[in-house]
Amino acid sequence: MFGIIPLLAVLAASSADAQVTGIGEVLVNASRNDARFWQKDRPVIGLRRQADGMVMNLTIVSDTRDAATRRKEIDTALLAAIDRAAASSFQLVTGTVQLEPVTKANYTSLPQLPAGRIDTSKVELMVRGKLEGSSRATQDRLTAFIRSLKGNGRATVETTTATSLSVDNPDQHREKILALVAEDARRTAAIFGPDFTFSVSGVDGQVSWTQASPTDVFLYIPYRYAITPRLSEARSPQ
Repeated sequence: MFGIIPLLAVLAASSADAQVTGIGEVLVNASRNDARFWQKDRPVIGLRRQADGMVMNLTIVSDTRDAATRRKEIDTALLAAIDRAAASSFQLVTGTVQLEPVTKANYTSLPQLPAGRIDTSKVELMVRGKLEGSSRATQDRLTAFIRSLKGNGRATVETTTATSLSVDNPDQHREKILALVAEDARRTAAIFGPDFTFSVSGVDGQVSWTQASPTDVFLYIPYRYAITPRLSEARSPQ
């Protein structure tokens, strides 16, 4: 699974695993709600790491009047794009949450959609590339690759340059996230002294994700914890 397209987000180089510890110096006349990538319901503790990849939208459009010829033109351009991607360390993918590779074995399953006119069709998919260097550098590589693709007949290759980050199998980080939550709960309870402990809920939830910076994602489980006084041990009767 490649993953993360929560709003087709975007993405120098550090991929260190760490919990969020703050957002740096802030303007007092602003609020946290104004911060880029801020999310109201996201927990404080989670795993922040560099994304594994970036994807960019790609559309193949043909306005040939004959429907059969139009479909053939789009398919031919798509097959050429699959070959070029394989030779250029890119990958054609499709999906709204879990990304699936587009291959010569399954490309015909992509729907050819109406494109504004009765005699115009399109296929929509994405190009995935490994996130290397800065967000801009990766975006430029994707753009250059798409611009290198050739059409066929009246079929053309287009892009909006809209991008998103992708994460390979977010669930593999579950234990790291739980360890960060447990560590923070223990540390917070200790601030209140030895007479306090903590209880945690929600840790059986699924791993969720959101974008944290142009290159980083924040993986989390929607936990909650409470700091409470330790129960006194019952005294034995005299």
